[in-house]
Amino acid sequence: MSTALLDPWTDAAAIAMRLNAPSARLTLIIGATGWCETCRTLKPVFESLAAEHDGRNDTWLWLDLEDHAEFLDDFIPDSLPLLVSYRGAQLTHALVPGRITVSALTDLLAQAPRIEQAELPDIRARLMAVDWAT
Repeated sequence: MSTALLDPWTDAAAIAMRLNAPSARLTLIIGATGWCETCRTLKPVFESLAAEHDGRNDTWLWLDLEDHAEFLDDFIPDSLPLLVSYRGAQLTHALVPGRITVSALTDLLAQAPRIEQAELPDIRARLMAVDWAT
């Protein structure tokens, strides 16, 4: 399956360039596919959603706690998987999705902002940092 997911280790410059657009949208999941069954179930659903909504202004990332621990500064969410979304510089969503289907995630992202994870590193700012992308 072709995927629109980008990775901060290999796609840093492309991610930073995309996020500089004023209308940029960033949607990501923080998960752990090695030991979280829900994360393993969600990943192909999230990849499908990313492929459907891929575009210049949309950036989709899957950040695995094990593979991206250094990038996340060892941040561990209260619960997994954690859905995080930004519209421009504004954090709009930080929550654990209740249902794992493409339509449920699409509906969730279309809803009013909902932040249920209070402590969250500024992932967007990290992705846009000049030293990160070079």
